[in-house]
Amino acid sequence: AGLHANAVHRGWKVNKLELELEGDLNITAVWGTGDTSEKPVGFTDVRVRVLLDCDGPKPEVDALVAHVTKWSPVANTFIRPVNLVVKPA
Repeated sequence: AGLHANAVHRGWKVNKLELELEGDLNITAVWGTGDTSEKPVGFTDVRVRVLLDCDGPKPEVDALVAHVTKWSPVANTFIRPVNLVVKPA
């Protein structure tokens, strides 16, 4: 949504917007079963490829992708540690 909204705000016509997501995920010990040896559980790496076909010049489109990534709540959740508290009701 952020990419499209920001492109339209710049006056660019968006012809196509696709995100290709890929990640490295370890679930060998999910729920504490299986291989419980010491290792990270969950995502260790996430890669996103942005395919944005619009009227904007390539350097400005690249800058837009960087801007949207910087201000994305989802990207920021992956980029920085998040405090999580889980307790029974």
